[in-house]
Amino acid sequence: MKNIFLFLFLFTLNQVFSQDDNYTNSEKIIVDVFGKCFKDLNQIKGTRDVIPVNKNVKFCSMYQCVSRIGYTEKAKDIEKAIIKRAIKIATRLYNEGTPVYLTCGANSSNQADWYNQNLTDDNNLVYISIAECVVSHSLITIQKAVNQETMKLIKNYKSRK
Repeated sequence: MKNIFLFLFLFTLNQVFSQDDNYTNSEKIIVDVFGKCFKDLNQIKGTRDVIPVNKNVKFCSMYQCVSRIGYTEKAKDIEKAIIKRAIKIATRLYNEGTPVYLTCGANSSNQADWYNQNLTDDNNLVYISIAECVVSHSLITIQKAVNQETMKLIKNYKSRK
């Protein structure tokens, strides 16, 4: 009996730690696209005064921009700087061949997962859900800015063809 429990425990442990190579498209997108940090980007000035100390970040990834922008709703100049950074990151991702399209609202993560089943359709867009139920004004603003930039880049590329 002990051997069966030991076997099941070791089997489960093996499955948990060997999952890194078996990401789904959605998990790869979160890790490789949404969380991709461009280390050459400097800290945005003024964010240390607005964002709590334990949440201080460099804003080097789309995730960092989206997840921290809510702290800046009363500091519009910093909010604009974060949106500008998110647009810069979206442009870099596009130039690397991974155009991103942010979604939000009810069921947006399921919708993004469904669209991301085939990453070679619709201009190779990678859909990322940034909010399900509670969507703030700042999230809508960053979503619109990033999506406009991505679609502009796609349109410019198509017009050159």
